[in-house]
Amino acid sequence: MYRTTRLRGRRLPLRLVAVAGALTLSTLPAFAAQTDTPPPARTVDAVDHLFGTTLHDPYRWMEGEHNAEFQQWLAAQGDDTRAKLDALPTLKDWQQTLQKTNGSTVIYRAQRYVDGKLFFIRQAQGSGTLMVREADGSERVLLDPATLTGAGGHASITLFTPSPDGSKVALNTDHAGNEVTRLEVLDVKSGKLTGDAVEPVWGEFGANWLPDSSGFAYTQMAPPDQRTGGDPMQDMRLLLHRLGTPSAQDPVLLRAGTGPGASTSFAMAANRFPLIDFPAGSRWALASAAAAQPELSYCVATQSEAVKPAASWRCIVGLDDKVQAAAIHGDMLYLVSSRERSNGQLLALDLSRPHASIADARSILPLQGDEMIVGITLNDAQQVAPARDALYVKVSRQGIDGIRRIDYASGKVETIPMPLAGAASLFHADGHQDGFLLELRGWITPPKSWRYEVAGAALRSLGQDEASPADYSMIEATETELVSKDGTHVPLTILHRKDSKLDGSHRAILFAYGSYGLSIVPSFKAVRLEWVKRGNIFAYAHVRGGGEKGEAWHLAGKGPNKYKGVEDFVAGVARLSELGYSRPQRTGLVAGSAGGLLIGGAVVGYPTQFGAAVFLVSLLDPVRLMQAANGANQIGELGDPRKAADFPSVLAMDPYQHISPHTAYPAMMLGVGLNDSRVAPWETGKFAARLRAANTSGRPVWIRTDAQGGHGMQVSLGAEATLYADLFAFMDAQLPRP
Repeated sequence: MYRTTRLRGRRLPLRLVAVAGALTLSTLPAFAAQTDTPPPARTVDAVDHLFGTTLHDPYRWMEGEHNAEFQQWLAAQGDDTRAKLDALPTLKDWQQTLQKTNGSTVIYRAQRYVDGKLFFIRQAQGSGTLMVREADGSERVLLDPATLTGAGGHASITLFTPSPDGSKVALNTDHAGNEVTRLEVLDVKSGKLTGDAVEPVWGEFGANWLPDSSGFAYTQMAPPDQRTGGDPMQDMRLLLHRLGTPSAQDPVLLRAGTGPGASTSFAMAANRFPLIDFPAGSRWALASAAAAQPELSYCVATQSEAVKPAASWRCIVGLDDKVQAAAIHGDMLYLVSSRERSNGQLLALDLSRPHASIADARSILPLQGDEMIVGITLNDAQQVAPARDALYVKVSRQGIDGIRRIDYASGKVETIPMPLAGAASLFHADGHQDGFLLELRGWITPPKSWRYEVAGAALRSLGQDEASPADYSMIEATETELVSKDGTHVPLTILHRKDSKLDGSHRAILFAYGSYGLSIVPSFKAVRLEWVKRGNIFAYAHVRGGGEKGEAWHLAGKGPNKYKGVEDFVAGVARLSELGYSRPQRTGLVAGSAGGLLIGGAVVGYPTQFGAAVFLVSLLDPVRLMQAANGANQIGELGDPRKAADFPSVLAMDPYQHISPHTAYPAMMLGVGLNDSRVAPWETGKFAARLRAANTSGRPVWIRTDAQGGHGMQVSLGAEATLYADLFAFMDAQLPRP
């Protein structure tokens, strides 16, 4: 239940209090107690008085980049945890199993088809090699990142973009695991780098080529002395690079914040990311201001105007229009908006009309019931994709994706028959060619990929179907629901053996995320299936804050409603017990990144309702959001702790500030990537140190460090196997069997 207090007239969930059903230490394995813990961290109690509230922060000394004392403390924590993990009885078995599983796995990702050539990343045990398949079917390596000078074997390709004529590839290479990349151009025919290179570029922002392949626009991180608050994610600028010219001469087309290059017609806040696209077959360029939230703003200019530093932009879409995706074909601007329909609607706006505004846009795709065209997933799938022949749109229903084809001339809508029921981990089209690329996958079904050929109106295999590294035919996925505290029905996916006895005897892992409207969709993960293959349970709670039921589902778990996602997560534990799959003391929670607010909220608010928790690179102290790199980028989702209107909800979702002294907490392992540029490692350090000082259970609170790891966005298969071996061995040790 919630205890509440009032801050400036607002009802604030201040402390999550555990309900009945406490676990006793007598139910736990004898080896679960924490022993030989490193010395406690020192405390220097910083005190803040914010909007009538007094906050104590005894571990603030850990904050800041290049903090030698904290880095030394964290390294000692990692060494101690490594020794304890290595002593766990099931670790070696899991290591052998998962390394063998991932060692025999070959993944194909990020396919692009241009001018008869198929470009793709082939990932085996390493981080992924850029390949090309020629029109005659022959394949060759374009770039193995391990061969890059100075890479030390740890470089990875975070993104690549072929030029429209297929002669070049612009690729982002990460040499430090922190997602700060060098964007350089490779000649396809020779397989050699051309010397065209720009940096630093955030790993998610690739090249946007000009239609004639003569150059590209790119989003560059600001010089350190020009970043607001020293935050590397602020004040980015968009530049234009012409091939063969010095990058120092690249003009600024747009920039976030103020200063040289800022546009008077398309101004954007310092915490936004300027992007631009030059659609094929159109006279228009499409610019956007993005951030860590679903909504974007969009402006247009003619392509001839857009390449000028002082371009005049016509802004069509603001954040209040709730547009999550946009694309252009010819003079038509297509928008995916959730403003009038939570599950989204597809709008079309004729840019050739003088003074055309979003109010003039018309809906062009009939949708029924719970069909969705909004939502964000961690994959390579567009929502709306203009090809040369037609507009293609991804439509989802209960996690299963389909493709609709809309004829440009007639507006006729056709449904493309799908070869299997699954989620699209790849859906891509562009205006240079007909058709689209598609990859589908399921919980138990490895990804299979196709190219849609318009002439035969058929999907043709790319010959890159991922083979399952082992037999998982004994596993099935059960789709059901949990009922949260307020009576809301929340989708719950349960992976289990078909022969599982519903007697509550199985160890279970429950995963959730619940932020940014990002949906958890079917995904084939062999390492997770190995856990299930051995008779355990792996379940996914599709909590509020995600996008599984449209934008309304996102808003229901956002900001002041964040606690509802926590309640959904904990209710998932009870549901697994009610159905007979497990029991609370045998269920462990796993979440990370912004999902740290969920798992952190569950730990501090419901510490007796589950057996263990594993945090993965977690956000845990949003009250100090603005003191962290990448913090300002999160304001749109979490709120601004500097504002009186937002502060109460930011405080309410802050796990660090809600740790209670003299409380028995469950076993925990908190993962940190030492190169993480998205979530500061000190958030984990502060949370773990404060919780240890408050904990009376004697159960472990370990910090697992990864010296080569960042935020896990481009993790190698070997590193993934190592992480999950540790995670499973930890759960084995902390979750009792009957």
